[in-house]
Amino acid sequence: MIDSLLQPRQDVLSGRLQGVVDIERFNDPRGRSLESRAEDFFDSTYVTGELRRLIGSLHTRLHSDGSEPGLILLEGPKGVGKSHDSLVPLHLVSAGDKLGSWLARNNLTFQAPLGTRLVWRKFTDFPLESLWGVVGQEIGAKFRTDQPPSIEEFRQAVGEKKLVLIFDELESGVQSISDPALRRRNLNFLQMVSEEANRAGSNVALLASVYDGNQEPGQTLKRVARVELRFQDAADRRRILFHRLFQVSPADPSPEIDAIIQSHLNSWRRFGISIPPGYAEECRETYPFTPELMELVLVRVRAKGGFQGTRGALGFLAALVRARCHATHLITLADAGLADPELRTWLADLDPSQNLITCAESNYRELKTSPFADRIASAVLIASLAPSAREPGLPIDELARQVLGPESDYNAFQISLTNFKKFGSYFHERAGSVFFDTRENAHSKVNLRSLSIAEDEAKDRIATWWTSEILRDHDAVVFNDPSTVQTSLDARIGSDIRLVVSPRRLTPEEIHHLYFGLRRRNTVMLIEPRDERVDLHKNPDLIKYAQNSIAAERLAQAADDAARREEFNRIGNEDKRNALDYLKKTNFSFVQVVRYGPSAAESDFQRENLPAAATREQIIQHALRQLYPMTLVQEHLAARAGDLIGRRVSQVEEEYRNTPGFPMLLTHSVFQEAVRNLVALGNVVGLEHAAEDQGRVCGRQPRLSGDQLPDAVISQPFHVAESPHTGLLSGSKPTSPAAAPIAGPSTPPHGSGSVIGPVSSPVAETLSTSFLQTRQQVRQEVARLLESHQDSRVGMIRVAFTYEERQTDMASLPSLIRGTIAGIGRFSGEATLQFAGPFTKAETEELLERVPDFTPGACRVTLTLLQNERA
Repeated sequence: MIDSLLQPRQDVLSGRLQGVVDIERFNDPRGRSLESRAEDFFDSTYVTGELRRLIGSLHTRLHSDGSEPGLILLEGPKGVGKSHDSLVPLHLVSAGDKLGSWLARNNLTFQAPLGTRLVWRKFTDFPLESLWGVVGQEIGAKFRTDQPPSIEEFRQAVGEKKLVLIFDELESGVQSISDPALRRRNLNFLQMVSEEANRAGSNVALLASVYDGNQEPGQTLKRVARVELRFQDAADRRRILFHRLFQVSPADPSPEIDAIIQSHLNSWRRFGISIPPGYAEECRETYPFTPELMELVLVRVRAKGGFQGTRGALGFLAALVRARCHATHLITLADAGLADPELRTWLADLDPSQNLITCAESNYRELKTSPFADRIASAVLIASLAPSAREPGLPIDELARQVLGPESDYNAFQISLTNFKKFGSYFHERAGSVFFDTRENAHSKVNLRSLSIAEDEAKDRIATWWTSEILRDHDAVVFNDPSTVQTSLDARIGSDIRLVVSPRRLTPEEIHHLYFGLRRRNTVMLIEPRDERVDLHKNPDLIKYAQNSIAAERLAQAADDAARREEFNRIGNEDKRNALDYLKKTNFSFVQVVRYGPSAAESDFQRENLPAAATREQIIQHALRQLYPMTLVQEHLAARAGDLIGRRVSQVEEEYRNTPGFPMLLTHSVFQEAVRNLVALGNVVGLEHAAEDQGRVCGRQPRLSGDQLPDAVISQPFHVAESPHTGLLSGSKPTSPAAAPIAGPSTPPHGSGSVIGPVSSPVAETLSTSFLQTRQQVRQEVARLLESHQDSRVGMIRVAFTYEERQTDMASLPSLIRGTIAGIGRFSGEATLQFAGPFTKAETEELLERVPDFTPGACRVTLTLLQNERA
């Protein structure tokens, strides 16, 4: 660990490191301050190149009769070391005999001439009336208080002994003089002294520190030749810090340090983290800190105006060493932990308002259970507080080098970084760099809020979107379990089709259970995914879309400004759209009940593929055309004709709506149309109803309305001419099936009480097309049907249309349908056109040429053919 390799100084470990050097503590009588103890002070002093120049220049000036520069100007902002270097000559002149070993150890030479006098003053601690007054007081000269002395008076006061003037914080003293005339006289005296210090044979040396040489008194001092100390050498500043922090210099040769650095480099390479050229040498120069940390502390923070120069950097690095030297081999940006109160205080110097720190802390608290959360947040925060000119934060590889060590789990780091990107509402990524910003990341905030949304709530939202947005059937029931679905279905009133949509493929047992005991069982259409691997309620992407949409919706409701509300709404709508797209791309099938037995094993369930993204109406129309067209219902009724005799039409219809395996009655008109067609055939069934002429009908279309037909009673077929005034309603008994064979409608029924002689009567035959999807198909199919009936006349033409849902201008629809409604809307429906003949074949084809366009939809043509036969 660092503590065993470099041995941090005791004052660093104890937290008593004195970063601020105060020249006024030089005279501490008890010797408690570092500044008053010459040997300890010099032991803590690293000899920089600038300090060598200072000592050498001062020694030369004091021992030379030539015109050597006698002005030493220390220029720089607070904390760079001006006061520290100002204290060096103070000790060298006053206690040089104690510092010989230190001078020799550092290859320096300094000896003050005998009798050298010192005048030093820190002008932030004492008000300044006149510089000449300060000097005169210390050397025992009496100068006028209102005027500076002349050069001759000054030289006479100095005499033959050397005089060293040390003016610390001189800028503060001169600028605090409110009287412009007095300030000007002080500057004149300062110029006179600085010029005198550079003259040959001068006995005066002047050392002054200022913040900015472009302001007074720096401008005045820069008029003469001088030795300037600017404190801008980053390498020297780094060495100063290391010297103050550690007893063992990190720059000394050390195989252990080399091995530590190589271990980290090998680990980073193993993780696939890029390493810049020359990075190994940089790590060795900055050890025990990473190059990124030192560059940030010494360059970027200084440019930002954060820590006070070297002094602030020293305090911050000392806090890092104190916190981490016992636990790590390398201190990085990630070690500036947000959770450490002392380090957080240092970070506050970079963010006085603490807005950015608060934002980072908020994300860290939300994600602190993730591995490396503290290290990621800490590294990215400090880089965001002092960004480089290249990027606002940290590149990903650079962040990885700060967070990961040889023992780290790279996959865990990636997971945590992904969590910050996804859920950190103030964590941003731009051009491969990550950073914190007070501007909120709306997507991350939504992702984070979505974690609090329960999966059951998300599933409910998916069900709502599925039924309302895709199926367009708010009453559709989403399958959870058979019992719950049965309860929901039985609560529905009416006899129309009910949709049950399942998020997964159901087993035969589940399907059988669903239908078992259900009322109106054959009005339930079960829809499920085609792929047995699909389970929409367990799909993580779909659930996440729903959770995000709900979270965005709630954040929008709580947003305090319109822009944020609009952004959250946009995100919510985007996630909703993604969910709907996913549902639309999922292929579904309709579970057709072919046979329903006492158990699932005795039942037969088949699946019919449905069109993609089909609505309720489209599903019904598809099933109507492909599975349960009216002709199928008609054939099924005809096959069961013997079971229908004596029953009301409504009873038969109810039977069909309750019997799985029977054709489904997908529209209200399908069943009635099938019954009417069977009656019109004349050889299958007849109808009896009081509203019909003569009470009975067979061999023609019943004239009963849609409300009257359910009350009609189905009877055996009969010949209308047999008994014009008898029927079930007048008390006669129906003819038995044996007495009325249905082989041909021309066979007179027996038991009529009279014999019908030979008569000429029209024989009706019905021809029908299937439901066709284009007008050309309709014309071709009708022509084919009539081709084999050249001698027949068409007694009636019936054209049935089904219009699939389409968006159209309502003004294009006939007013019979739309009334006075106009505008764009959605239209679907059914229509029937019926024409009484007779028509020739040519007239029939000519009429069908004028059939309106019904696409998307289907058309079915029913022709009743008439032909005279001799009985």
